[in-house]
Amino acid sequence: MKIITTLKINILSASLLISSSAFAAGNSNYNIKEFTLPSEVKGMPKSYGSVFFSPSVKGKVLIPVHFWGEVKKSGLHFVPVNTTFLNGLSMAGGPSSSAKLEKVKLTRKDKETFKVLRYDISEGGNSKVYRETLQPGDSIFVPKDEYLENRAYYTGLIGVFATVLSSILLLRQVKKD
Repeated sequence: MKIITTLKINILSASLLISSSAFAAGNSNYNIKEFTLPSEVKGMPKSYGSVFFSPSVKGKVLIPVHFWGEVKKSGLHFVPVNTTFLNGLSMAGGPSSSAKLEKVKLTRKDKETFKVLRYDISEGGNSKVYRETLQPGDSIFVPKDEYLENRAYYTGLIGVFATVLSSILLLRQVKKD
């Protein structure tokens, strides 16, 4: 019985492998220029997984944007052209629970210089966050709020101090009696 089950699993795995290979072979004629800007494709080696695209935004050019720090899905994301700052951040999974939302930073290369824009999105952001559109190569950094970690450390330290102090007072009381 065990041999038959193993055989069935192997046959199923082989059929899935063959069908997915046939699909990939039949759909290997992608025109990379439909999904990216020419400046982003120039000099890019042709290999599998080089370019990401989303079937849900067909016909739209996708631009590379980096999301770093306290973002749920940090890394390089390809977002549609004219994506706003806030929508892009949401596409990357949004900020994590330990994010410092008052000091979110957008870094943009402007010819030979870097332009740094700072945003406070702690209360949903302001009109600047909703108007700012992402550009190819932008980097968004959401810093970590260290207060939560420090608070836990000091709370633990105070707990240890209170325990030691109460033990000393209890010991003195016992020695008096």
